[in-house]
Amino acid sequence: MPLLRRAPLATVTDPLTGLADAPVFRAALMATLAGARQDRPPAVITLELDGFAAIRDTLGPEGGDALLRQAAARLVATARADDLVARTGKADFAILQRVGTQPEAAARFAGRLVRELSRPYALDGRPLICGAVAGIAVAAPGLHVDDVLAQAGMALRRARAEGQGTARFFEPGMDSALTARHALEGAFRQAAAAEEFQLHYQPVFEVRTRRLLGFEALLRWSHPERGPVSPTEFVPLLEETGLILPVGAWALRIACREAARWPDPIGVAVNLSPVQFRRGEVLGAVRAALQESGLAPRRLTLEITEGLLLEHTDAVLGMLEQLHGLGVGIALDDFGSGYSSLAYLWRFRFDTLKIDRAFVREVRRDGKAAAIIESIVGLGHSLDLRITAEGVETEEQLAALSGVGCDEAQGFLLGRPVPADQASALAQGSGLVPSKAAA
Repeated sequence: MPLLRRAPLATVTDPLTGLADAPVFRAALMATLAGARQDRPPAVITLELDGFAAIRDTLGPEGGDALLRQAAARLVATARADDLVARTGKADFAILQRVGTQPEAAARFAGRLVRELSRPYALDGRPLICGAVAGIAVAAPGLHVDDVLAQAGMALRRARAEGQGTARFFEPGMDSALTARHALEGAFRQAAAAEEFQLHYQPVFEVRTRRLLGFEALLRWSHPERGPVSPTEFVPLLEETGLILPVGAWALRIACREAARWPDPIGVAVNLSPVQFRRGEVLGAVRAALQESGLAPRRLTLEITEGLLLEHTDAVLGMLEQLHGLGVGIALDDFGSGYSSLAYLWRFRFDTLKIDRAFVREVRRDGKAAAIIESIVGLGHSLDLRITAEGVETEEQLAALSGVGCDEAQGFLLGRPVPADQASALAQGSGLVPSKAAA
């Protein structure tokens, strides 16, 4: 492709698109904020390609790369000489608008950018549509670079929620969310430093015999003032701040240490974050946890989600191969909810497939869900994989899963996540769940 036009002071560091990357963008924004006039504030416009993952999954990595290069070329062609265009994520871009009367200039510019990115693309000789959304933040006097970027990110999330082709400004009403986020992040950092997180363990049983097979370790945290905080709220923030690295390594150590106290062969499963893979720290953390605890590698299962495989697939698969070489099990979580599970099963030999709880919830009410589960079980068994069903809450669901040959199950019917001492008591006991368990 032709060399892209560069904005002043930018250093091209993204080899795929020829754009600046996130660190260069951040440095440029910091410099611009330092020299900005109060009556001429800069604006940040963040953009996301909507549906990129599905397109990349259909056309493959080369097709996805071609789409990103075309999108980058459109952004550069639409921007002015004073604007800095950067690629800040897999399918994310950001533009620093240094000159203009705000907020009018940013509104007009963002609208043009979204329209340009939403025009049909030509890939492999055929037209293809990929939408876009935009978030806009105008830098108020005295704002730090992190605040401006956070505001643009919140505006982008609002635009994403409202649908394709949307551009939204950061609104003052969102400021309380930003303040709360900063407070929560501060509490996170203190908790991570003091190792105040906890692990609870949800039991996993063999469906046919109801014999205890192991536990899934689940991260829990209680805020000093708010009390227990949902993992759906704090885990994404841990990942965004990078705190998932020390917390994830801690979770591996503690889970392995606890599992080493249970009777063999009862094992433990630990969820891994994509951030741990991107930073290349997974292999070392797993080795350290196994060595410190003395746990046999075959008793540790590492759970990953399909979203991890959508980025840097070759590098991730290579890392998974190295982990497999240690003797640990690898499970693909939420199977059936993603874009290209079959392609991953072809490229890497997982040990376990975990059926997404959405199918389990509907297994008795929706024939399609039951058919999908039966197909997954048949496919998995043909590949010599274990099949685990998540979210089992009723005896009827468990009976249906047993009827199609599902191997393992977990859920409130069989046992809720419990602290380490209760998990140990269960592991040391009979290891059987009653035939009629209370939810």
